[in-house]
Amino acid sequence: MNDKILIVGGYGQVGKYVTLKLLELFPNRIIVAGRTLQKADDFAREHNSSFETLRVDIYDEDSIADAVKNVNLVVMCLTPKNTDFAEYCVKNGIHYIDISPSDDVLKTIKRFDREAAKNQSTCVLGVGIAPGLSNLLVKKLSDYTEELNKVNISLLLGIGEHHGEDGVKWLLDNINRNFVVKTNNTEESVSPFIQKYKTTFLEPLGKRTAYRFNLADQFIVMQTLNAENASSYFCYDSRFITTYISVLKHIGVFSLLKFQTMYRFIMKIFIAVLSLIRKLNLGTDFYGIQIDAMGIKDGQQFPIHIGTIGNNNSQITGHIAVFVAAKLLSGNYPCGVFYLEELFSIDDLNDFGIHPKIEMSM
Repeated sequence: MNDKILIVGGYGQVGKYVTLKLLELFPNRIIVAGRTLQKADDFAREHNSSFETLRVDIYDEDSIADAVKNVNLVVMCLTPKNTDFAEYCVKNGIHYIDISPSDDVLKTIKRFDREAAKNQSTCVLGVGIAPGLSNLLVKKLSDYTEELNKVNISLLLGIGEHHGEDGVKWLLDNINRNFVVKTNNTEESVSPFIQKYKTTFLEPLGKRTAYRFNLADQFIVMQTLNAENASSYFCYDSRFITTYISVLKHIGVFSLLKFQTMYRFIMKIFIAVLSLIRKLNLGTDFYGIQIDAMGIKDGQQFPIHIGTIGNNNSQITGHIAVFVAAKLLSGNYPCGVFYLEELFSIDDLNDFGIHPKIEMSM
């Protein structure tokens, strides 16, 4: 019987929340998988070996085929380098959830929409905070307007939260890579951490300076919510660290990342600095999302804002992934490939028991 739930990376920062929450909802159905079986086994022992473990190579088709035997749903808690795993699930009628923030990965999976529908697979992408919760906030704004224009999405992450090697790698992989934003048949090439944007997050975060960054939500909301001129910005709760990264970007330090030796060296420095900050309690585990937009209704244009704040972005990401998993396993949803906001709303999260603090103003 194909009723198992496979959580790839289910012992990582986000994955552990997904594993433990889904274990409560669907006992005896959980398989935690990853490239390091020892980590999965250690995590299982910490929780009385109440779920199965499995080693999987997400880039090897034979390994994928073995991993998804008797599996109905896969939750991908890693950021894969390619879409082989997602494509295999689509071709074999397995539901799939992806928390990846990478627009390149998500765009490629989105192209499998027709095949997913044909094979009775439902894929939900952009399940997290940005993209994810940020998209749901934009959707909430769209309920009060006929059209959204000049949508600025700002994400703040707490430097005091344990981001791990993957979090640092995400920053370094994107900090030196220009990206293209297409708006009204024009193309803009954007260099990360150069363009500033000042916004006001919910208290106690307050006024902050964020920088343009390659977050997938800016591309997704233009596609799913017809938002025009969408831009994503990013900062840390530490003003010093945010400014420090911007200075390093301006003076060209990150151009050295193309050399593997320097990449590893810079990564070690960043991990050491973050570890020191956590030990000295100089950072927080806050996350914040602020959406500033111009709404159009009855021919009139007006500013409209919505924001959220909370603690532990890994946990909220995990909870949203669990929400989607529970819905797919217990509800009747269309087959195909969808972004989070195409199937769900903020109100749906509330009904499931997820209550992010949200404030809106016009």
